[in-house]
Amino acid sequence: MAGLKEIKRRILSVKNTRKITYAMKLVSAAKLRKAQEAVASSRGYTETLNEILAELLLEAAGLDLRHPLMERHSEIKNVRLIIVGGSRGLCGAYNSNLQKKIDQVYKQYSSEHPGVTLSATLIGKKPAEHFRRRKYEYVKSYENLGEDAINWPVDDICREIENAFVAEEIDQVFLMYTKFKSALSQSVEFDKILPLDAGITESEAEEGRGLTIFEPSVKEVFDAVIPRIFRSRVRQACLDSKASEHGSRMTSMDSATKNAGELIDKLTLTHNKLRQAGITGELLDIMGGVEALK
Repeated sequence: MAGLKEIKRRILSVKNTRKITYAMKLVSAAKLRKAQEAVASSRGYTETLNEILAELLLEAAGLDLRHPLMERHSEIKNVRLIIVGGSRGLCGAYNSNLQKKIDQVYKQYSSEHPGVTLSATLIGKKPAEHFRRRKYEYVKSYENLGEDAINWPVDDICREIENAFVAEEIDQVFLMYTKFKSALSQSVEFDKILPLDAGITESEAEEGRGLTIFEPSVKEVFDAVIPRIFRSRVRQACLDSKASEHGSRMTSMDSATKNAGELIDKLTLTHNKLRQAGITGELLDIMGGVEALK
């Protein structure tokens, strides 16, 4: 009967675990819905800014508009990485995929660009833990962040990087984050965001050329739009990463809940078989005793 007691204990333990994973799945699903709405709204804003920039460049073709954030430096010596990651675990391969990409980039730069110095700004607890574990150097980490990525200090992060780029302390800036496609599909992206590119072709912008009046002037609007585009891309990465984390956690907890259910069924079947075998054994003993008394 010791085997039966042990199996009962395991069944109870797995049932408690299933309750936890199911609750976490429901919480992540609720957070994911909110995060998806934020991602969709932000993407529309970012795309509109890119379209405005492309149209500005066409409207002011003879003005030779320039902005420090679009200037290409003559020599690439210092590269800054902005890495956006998760704050907690229990979200499948979400954190490990980002960490693999970090290691891949550092390995690539050390072998192919030995003269380039990498520095990093880290957003999220998990990237910071990975950097400390690997002994990679970073400029600053933002680890105690809230659940809502829209409230993260993106403006402060971008302001520091903008100043460093304009002062030529860094020559390029790359953004690493997890792009949200769906709850089941996310991908780690590694994009160059400084020097800034318009991000849209002339043919796409030509469709809306002449339809917009820029006030007070093309140059003033241009100077105001450029920093907003840079910051909107970083903010978009934060929103995408948070939605990806919620999606990965919801999927992982759903899978864990199903696996727990299957394990409970197997343990229950084993428990019933052992119990049946025990009852059969006792019946055989009784029958053997009866026969012996005859």
